[in-house]
Amino acid sequence: MKQVSVSPPERPRPRESRDDRAPEFGALVPWEQGRLFARLFNDGGQDGGGYGTSLNAIKASGDVAMIEALTEQLAPRMLVNSQWPMMAVFHLGRLGRINASVRREQGSWNVELDAEQDNTARWLSGVRQQCEQRLAASLRQPVNVYLAKSAQA
Repeated sequence: MKQVSVSPPERPRPRESRDDRAPEFGALVPWEQGRLFARLFNDGGQDGGGYGTSLNAIKASGDVAMIEALTEQLAPRMLVNSQWPMMAVFHLGRLGRINASVRREQGSWNVELDAEQDNTARWLSGVRQQCEQRLAASLRQPVNVYLAKSAQA
C-alpha cells in the first residue's frame, strides 16, 4: 500500500518579478491626442509641409471626425423615427450641445442644427456642406442642413 501525506501538497513558489523587464503602463492616450502628436512629429509628410501644414491637417482631420460623430448619432435616429418633426440633442466632445430638428419631406430630409456655444455655431457654419454630404451618403437620400438663427454667428 502507498502512504499518503497528511499535510497539504506543496505548490511551487511563483517566480519573482525580474527588474530587467520593461514596465507596463495601464494608462491609454486618447485617440485624438495620439493623432495630434503623430501628425505634429511626422518627419515632413508627403506634402513637404512643416509645422503649419501639420496643424491644418490636424484641424481638417478633427473636423472630419466630428462630422462623422454627428452623422453616426443622427442618421440612425432619422431612419427609425416615426414621429415628425424629430427633436434630438447631441453632445460632441469639445463642441458642446447641438440641438437638431429633423423633418422628412417628399423624398428628402431637412435638418436644422442649433449650437449652444458661439464657437460651435461658427464651426457648424464652416462644415455645414460637409455634414449635408455625409448625411446624404448615409441615408442615400437628399439632405438639406440649415443652421438656426442663433447658430449663424
